[in-house]
This record gives sequence, structure tokens and C-alpha cells, in this order.
Amino acid sequence: MLREKRGAELSMNVIIVAIIVILVLVVVIVFFLGGFTTVGNKIRDVFNAGGTDIQTAIVKCNTWCGNYETTKQDIWKNNFCGVPGTTFDIDVNNDGKMDPQIDRKGQNCFQIGASCVSINREDWI
Repeated sequence: MLREKRGAELSMNVIIVAIIVILVLVVVIVFFLGGFTTVGNKIRDVFNAGGTDIQTAIVKCNTWCGNYETTKQDIWKNNFCGVPGTTFDIDVNNDGKMDPQIDRKGQNCFQIGASCVSINREDWI
């Protein structure tokens, strides 16, 4: 009777470890395929419902510009020009709320006043 119980415990442990290993592999694969980018953007949008202040947006735009100047990868130019998911909802009065009468939604880096010598306005997407 005791032997049967040990065998069952061993099998259960193996099954639990196998499930954990599979979950870790899925997370690693999604990470390396860039799947967390969209998840990260959705999480950011939930916690950033009040909008972004203009200084933070300009810093991010300057980072994208610098990355483009260094790497010449189109992803940074596209982010600067405002592809979906990379635009800013600017909270003009910094009250933590998006006021439709005052605030600006869906602004790209050019629209908020950032400039990049390597990216022209004609490059807008």
C-alpha cells in the first residue's frame, strides 16, 4: 500500500514540474518574439489614463530620435512619427485627467514640438 502512494506522489510532482517548465518556456518565447511590447503598452495605458505631461513626452521623443540616429532602424523613426501605440495623450494642465476641451489626444513627436534632424516631417506615416 505504501509503494502505491509513493508512485502517485512522484507522478504528481513530475506533472507539476512539467507544467511549470512549459509555462516558463512560453513566457521566454513570447519575450524573445517581442510579444510583451503590446502587453506592456496595454498595461501602460491602464495606469497612464490621465495622460502624459509634455516634458515626459519630449524626453521619450528625444530618446527615439537618438536611437534612430545611432541605429538607423525604422522602428525608431516610426515611433517618432507616431505609429499606433506610440502617440501621446498630452495632459496640458497636469491635473492627472484628460480634459477633452484642453488636452491633446493622439499626438506624435512633431505635434508636441519635438524635433529630430535625422527625421523629416515628410516621413510621417
